[in-house]
Amino acid sequence: MSDTYVCSVCHETTERSYGVRFIVLTCPACGRHGRHVHASLVSLLDRVPESERGDDWDDRPLDERLLEALEAGHISLGETAV
Repeated sequence: MSDTYVCSVCHETTERSYGVRFIVLTCPACGRHGRHVHASLVSLLDRVPESERGDDWDDRPLDERLLEALEAGHISLGETAV
């Protein structure tokens, strides 16, 4: 069974046979070397109230948004278990 990971920049998905919060690899679509977030965590970002999202929220990489949501308390570390 494989798990789906989402590129933090271009949102291209890739499959891997292990389940962790994120992996670091070069995206085959955009060429960026960085974090690919487990697909199950991406939906957690919807919990951040729009009033607390910065103007650049949609332009920021997924991994940065996830870390900001954790730091602000919108997501708990327990909810990020994969």
